[in-house]
Amino acid sequence: MSNNWVYLFGKLSGAIEVLITSSGDARHRVWLASRYIFMLSPDTVPESCRVDIQWIQDMLTRYPANKHYENSLDATYYRTRNVTASKIAQRIWTLYRMMETEVDEYLKRGGRHAQQ
Repeated sequence: MSNNWVYLFGKLSGAIEVLITSSGDARHRVWLASRYIFMLSPDTVPESCRVDIQWIQDMLTRYPANKHYENSLDATYYRTRNVTASKIAQRIWTLYRMMETEVDEYLKRGGRHAQQ
């Protein structure tokens, strides 16, 4: 698989921008940012970021769709408190910092993977 970490980091940067600049409470901002978060997949990000992206996506969809909500993202939104959304936002920030480091290292190597 070709490495597109820089592109994916741009998507993650979009999530951070939404978290910082959007109005509303933490829950609302996290759900706005989720459209960028779901553009990333654990198998396409650096290995050090996989647990974080999986945790974030799991937290955003932890309740199943039902007769009231069409999908798990909507079902989870309405059952999530701001305290929990703040924890998700913090984890998105942690993911951002970790991926920033990985992308910087990747670019310093001239766009090549580290030798194993």
